[in-house]
Amino acid sequence: MLQTKVKRSKLQIILLCLGHFINDIHLSFLPTFIPGIVERLGISLAQAGLLNSIAGFINMMGQPLFGHLSDKTNKPVFIIAGPVLACFGASMLPLSPNYSVALLFVLIWSIGTAVFHPQGSGGIGHLSSVDKISSSLAFFGLGGMLAGALSPIYAVGLVKIFGFTWMPVAAMIPVLIFAAVTYYYIPDIQDKSMFKPSTESFFSNFRNVFSQVYRIWIVAFSRAVSGQGLRFFLPLVISSRGGQLAEIGTVLFVITIGASVSPIICGKVADIFGAKRTLVVILFSIPFLLVPASLTEGIPSILLFMVGYALLTATEPITNAMAQQSAPHARGMASSIIMGFAFGLGGVVTAPLGAVADYFGLTATMLIIAVIPSLSIPVILSRKWK
Repeated sequence: MLQTKVKRSKLQIILLCLGHFINDIHLSFLPTFIPGIVERLGISLAQAGLLNSIAGFINMMGQPLFGHLSDKTNKPVFIIAGPVLACFGASMLPLSPNYSVALLFVLIWSIGTAVFHPQGSGGIGHLSSVDKISSSLAFFGLGGMLAGALSPIYAVGLVKIFGFTWMPVAAMIPVLIFAAVTYYYIPDIQDKSMFKPSTESFFSNFRNVFSQVYRIWIVAFSRAVSGQGLRFFLPLVISSRGGQLAEIGTVLFVITIGASVSPIICGKVADIFGAKRTLVVILFSIPFLLVPASLTEGIPSILLFMVGYALLTATEPITNAMAQQSAPHARGMASSIIMGFAFGLGGVVTAPLGAVADYFGLTATMLIIAVIPSLSIPVILSRKWK
């Protein structure tokens, strides 16, 4: 009986890791298709940036909110609904007949993303044994990393094979299969006898935790502005230099590969040399990579973008760990503030960055993106960290 329960728990954990992959495989659909959307709909770069800002705003407010709501139910409703909404919105985006409909599809996609992550990550903690939570969460994170790396290639592949018209249908099939399997194999997130719904109000919980992690949130926010700006505007830079859709997808894939490995490596480095020291060195190094990347072309530029973006992403587990150390009584909310809230607000800044690109050009915008992370170094140096 116990052996069967353990096997079922392992299968459920694998399903959640797979769900993270299926949800995040649609992550790069917007930056991959944005050059074509700009050209077809005749919109400005500021309007294009607003599309990413809408997604950022939904993640900013949605992840903490849905994390709070997921603590009130024992059913995997958010784990199932998230990938379905994300897939539908992302795959329908290239078919938008006008800008208003494009905004609607971005809204649906971003809600799906915000819905899945809190309950998916929390579900890992509930389903794992105490001595295996860290390794289980590592595999959960790996699912998202691999999906982020493959997302632009997947987007381009769907278009090449099925065309824009049938792409949503093809993309939805694996998502619906995952939803059905999850509904059958994960009827409850945890044993009903152990489930205790949260009673604290959302605003009270959010306010208390944010007051303890706001310094590290500033660092996470600056990272989000730079990281999302880089992923969003780099395809436009490539397109302005004559690159086609296939080249855009390949470049996004290449820079995301480095970002998939770097958090694991730098996380271990931070454990050895200290989180504060490692974080300062990384933030200081980033402009020396991204500034020359913005001023050059060809393979050297792509390699510099790849290393710079990898280092930028490598700070995620470091800031997450520092935040949870600052609020050990509310690790879930602390993590959602540093990851979801900071990531979301960083996406909102894409709109004014788009206005900067309209007025000063893409190169100037990429230079601004390159130096933003290092501006948060004084915040790191302002207090002692464990």
